[in-house]
Amino acid sequence: MGVKQGVFKKIGLIGAVSLSLLVAGCGSEETSGSDNTEKKLENATLITNWFAQPEHGGNYAALKKGFYKEEGLDMKIEPGGPQISSTQVVASGKAEFGYTQAEDILIARDKGIPLVAIGAIFQKSPQVLITHKGTVGDFKELNEKTVYTAPGSGYWEYIKKAYNLDRVKDRAYTGSLATFIEDENAVTQGYMTSEPFSLEQEGVENDYLFIHDAGFETYANVIFTTEKMIKEKPEVVQSFMNATVKGWEYYRESSDEINPFLQERNPDLKIEAMEYGAQAQEELIFGGDAVEKGFGYMSSERWDKLQMQLLDLGIIKNKEATKGIFTTAFLKK
Repeated sequence: MGVKQGVFKKIGLIGAVSLSLLVAGCGSEETSGSDNTEKKLENATLITNWFAQPEHGGNYAALKKGFYKEEGLDMKIEPGGPQISSTQVVASGKAEFGYTQAEDILIARDKGIPLVAIGAIFQKSPQVLITHKGTVGDFKELNEKTVYTAPGSGYWEYIKKAYNLDRVKDRAYTGSLATFIEDENAVTQGYMTSEPFSLEQEGVENDYLFIHDAGFETYANVIFTTEKMIKEKPEVVQSFMNATVKGWEYYRESSDEINPFLQERNPDLKIEAMEYGAQAQEELIFGGDAVEKGFGYMSSERWDKLQMQLLDLGIIKNKEATKGIFTTAFLKK
């Protein structure tokens, strides 16, 4: 989800009314006791989907500024990576919260893994297909290109089918941009918040196509937990989201203060790259539905559309009501 070594990249459960009542009940129970400062902090862990990046900036801001502690949480943020599946880590109970893509939630649930999305960092996914400058104008022109993507990527299967790309040369994305740089005919997956900047630094002029603009409108960096967590500890989920939303609002205004903290967690990050990323992701996070609905908002319409696309591609087999897939009950109203 950003730059590693300069060239690396990662690739409503219960009704709102009943859930709100449940959360409210737990909240009143907590405040009726002694002051928060006298209470033992609740341990919780967030597993992200890559090494520390501006794309995780709000959570690290909440950690650094003590927002999680203010909410009664002893919070730990563990970085993901190329060999780490956040969905598996959360499903196993080794972390309470995670970051992933919306389609991964649907794929997990299709396999009987009861994960639930509770917020979306990106209203418009920053995931793009990067091309050498002037070589590709639209998705149809990807035919006969060598395209590096993560094997089995839902968005790539969708694009190939939607644009009749029957002559592309599929290659497995390894995390390195070296093969892309060497081949003018190559295309690689990436995030517009990081790889284009890294390539420019290497003297490689590039263009990119947003995956979202192809019609695959997934939510990116979806924050998720489990059905069990929501049922048994809704007050912890609410506290986590309260601090997370506050952290993202803080990072939006003060990324320059938080970026050195990110760099401590990922020394390979350059401050100038983080400045670029923080600015590039602004509209993708706080634009779209978030303008009126607030940070993290998700709609049934988009979840329904994504589910139908994955069903059509044969990536998932079972259709289910979106109220089981996601909830916005823990977001700021």
